[in-house]
Amino acid sequence: MSLKGKILVVLTGGTIGSTCSDGVRGIIGDSPYILIREFRKKYHDYSDCEFEVINPYSILSENLTCEVWSLLYGALYQVDTSEYDGIIITHGSDTLAYTSAAMGMLMRHTQCPIVLTAADRPADDPASNALPNFRASVDFVLNVGINGVFVSYRRNSDGEQVIYIATRLCSADCYADEFSSYGGSCFGVVREGNFISGTSPLNPSPESMQRVFSPIAGKSIDLGARKILLLRSYPGMDYSVINPCGYAAVVNYGYHCATAYTAYTEGKSTSLLHFSEMCRECGVDLWLGSFKCSESEIYSSQTENERSGIKKFYDMCPEAAYVKAVLAYNLSGLNSEEFMRHCVFYEIVGQKITYGV
Repeated sequence: MSLKGKILVVLTGGTIGSTCSDGVRGIIGDSPYILIREFRKKYHDYSDCEFEVINPYSILSENLTCEVWSLLYGALYQVDTSEYDGIIITHGSDTLAYTSAAMGMLMRHTQCPIVLTAADRPADDPASNALPNFRASVDFVLNVGINGVFVSYRRNSDGEQVIYIATRLCSADCYADEFSSYGGSCFGVVREGNFISGTSPLNPSPESMQRVFSPIAGKSIDLGARKILLLRSYPGMDYSVINPCGYAAVVNYGYHCATAYTAYTEGKSTSLLHFSEMCRECGVDLWLGSFKCSESEIYSSQTENERSGIKKFYDMCPEAAYVKAVLAYNLSGLNSEEFMRHCVFYEIVGQKITYGV
C-alpha cells in the first residue's frame, strides 16, 4: 500500500545534499536533488507521496551564519502550510543542532510538522544513512502529524530512527558522530513507519504538543545585526584576552553545575567576575548557565555571580542557549531578559516551565 500525502522538501545543502568526486565531498551541480531521486528509486511504497522541492540556498553547514537562518526563515514564512502535510528540511550535520533550535523557536507556530534531517554520507553512497533518515522523516510527517519542529536521525549505536525535539538536540560527538537529546531522553523513535513516543517525564506528551503558539517574528528578520559571543568554561580560561565590546551579549556556558572560575587572583584576570566588569563597561549583557530549575542549593561562587549582575538561564543545551540569545537580541518587540528566561518551544527541560512569549 502506497502512502499518500504532499510534503514540501527544503534543500539547503550539507552532506545530505552533496556528492563525492575524487575523494572530496562537495555540493556540485544538482547534487542537493540526488536525495529525492535515490529515495524514489529505492522506496516504491511512497509513489503516491508528492514532494514539492525548494532550494533557497546550498552550503556546507560548517559555513552557516546567523544571516542564513534569516534566509531559511524567510523561505518558510512564505509557505502556505495548509497545502502540505508537513515540511522536511535537509541540512548538514555539523550545525544541525543550531539550525534546529533556531527553526524550533522561529517556526513554533506552524500548524504542520516540520522535520529537519541530515546524513553521514552523500545520498548516493550505499553506506549513507541519508535515505533511512529521510524515510523516517516522511513517515513521521504522514503517520503522526504532530505540529511542531523535530529532527530525524538514525542512532549509530543501535540503528534506531530517533525523533528529537528540535530545541533539545545536542551536537554530535566527534568520535561516533552520535547526536543526543538534552536531558537524556529523545522524543521517540520511528519503527517500521510507526512512531513510538518516549516515556521520559521530561518529554511533553504528543497530545500536549498540539497547543497553538503565537509567532515570535514577522515575515522579515535580520539575525546577523547584533552578534552574540558564546563561551565555554574550561580550566585555565583567561578572560582578559576576550574583548566583549561590540557584542550585544555574551553567553557563558559553564560547567555542569552552572559554575565558572570566580576566584580573584591578584594580578590576573581569569575570573568571570573580572569579565563581568569588562562586560558592564562595554554595555554588554553577560549570561551564565545552564542552571537547573530543580536545584535549591547554590555554590558560594554563584552568590558572587549574582552580586556582580551576571544573568542566569536555565536547563538548556548550549546550542539552544546561543540561538535563543541571537533571537532575543535581534528580533524586534522582544524583552531580551524575559525571552531568555521563559520557555519558547520546549527548550527548557526542567520542571518550572512557563511560556512568556
